[in-house]
Amino acid sequence: MSLSLYIARRHLLSRKSRSVVNLIARVSVAAIAVPVMALTAILSFHNGLGDFIGRMYSEFDPELRITPREGRFFDPVRLRRQIEMLPEVEAVGATLEQHVLLVYGERQWIATLCGVDSDYRHVVPVDRLIVQGKYSLQPGEAVLGQGAAYALGVQTARIEPLRIYAIRPGSGNTSFLPAALYHTAEVRPVGIYALDEQTDSRCVFVPLALAQQLAGAGERISALSVRFRAGVSPEAGRAAVAALAGSDRFDLKTRFEQKETLYRMVEQEKWVIYLLLMFVVLVAALSLVGSVVMLAADKERDREILVAMGGTPRLLRRIFAWEGLTITGAGVVIGLLLGVGFAGLQQQFGLIRMTGEAFLMEAYPVRVAWTDLAAVAGGVLLLGGAISAATAAGLMKRR
Repeated sequence: MSLSLYIARRHLLSRKSRSVVNLIARVSVAAIAVPVMALTAILSFHNGLGDFIGRMYSEFDPELRITPREGRFFDPVRLRRQIEMLPEVEAVGATLEQHVLLVYGERQWIATLCGVDSDYRHVVPVDRLIVQGKYSLQPGEAVLGQGAAYALGVQTARIEPLRIYAIRPGSGNTSFLPAALYHTAEVRPVGIYALDEQTDSRCVFVPLALAQQLAGAGERISALSVRFRAGVSPEAGRAAVAALAGSDRFDLKTRFEQKETLYRMVEQEKWVIYLLLMFVVLVAALSLVGSVVMLAADKERDREILVAMGGTPRLLRRIFAWEGLTITGAGVVIGLLLGVGFAGLQQQFGLIRMTGEAFLMEAYPVRVAWTDLAAVAGGVLLLGGAISAATAAGLMKRR
């Protein structure tokens, strides 16, 4: 331990120190500990919400989605057979998507018709999201999202058919077209799923053959969805599939790339929160200025003795800088312990709960990340050290 650090520690921790100055130092420790605790807890809450969003969409988005670079549809037979033979692949499902008009009674709704084959449920477990009825895509059946079902007034117990209107290929996109320019079909809603407002208001699942008929696509599809075996990373699986499909003919997107904007927004939002709360920490750390100045005034006699014994201004500057950094370090340790403790209590007992019936969980999820703790500790210590060093340098100039 260096001499300057030893003297600084003795100034702050000596048992004989009972002055108002030491009380101010303790208040400074608390002033730093509180925002550090808040920052740790908020980042842990954000991690939990980010994980929840990832799990939620992982139940709907395939691990890999293959779409053609040119045109809307492609013939999947040969490519699908080759992909299914890869050791990295667990299951492959075919899909065809098209915008349609849904009519149920007197209500209408614009949605995306998602035609899927029987293997699709092994790639994306939509059946786990069913909240009413069942997941069944036999001929003439459909599964709607909760948002679309609410807009149309659909009840799976009713036998009223759901009419689907799809524009015939080559008929244009003009509104109010004659009925003769539409492909039409009737299906019976047998299940309702729930995920998030944007998704379950958009996608309506029907058998692939019906979607192909309405789109006039023949045997072609718009995308292949792939699920990898356990232990295969998305990057490794994508590379294996890309070697067969060819990146010049098909676009291959992992689950992250399918929702890249959302995932990046969640990550960027986290660090925006970090920077904003660091400004709060900066304001709290400015209390170090008063603490270091008061400590310097309180230890005037000790400094004179130290100078008489050969102490240099550089040594004195280091002593006061170490005092400020020691206060900061104590605040960081206490704040991190309190923040991690609060996150643990939230995870165990769900102290802060979500209100309303629209949420898929009762309490806010949390996850403590060591990288976050390191970022908080490093950022606060850097601010505290800089403020302490600047204050100590200023005191020596005035002397």
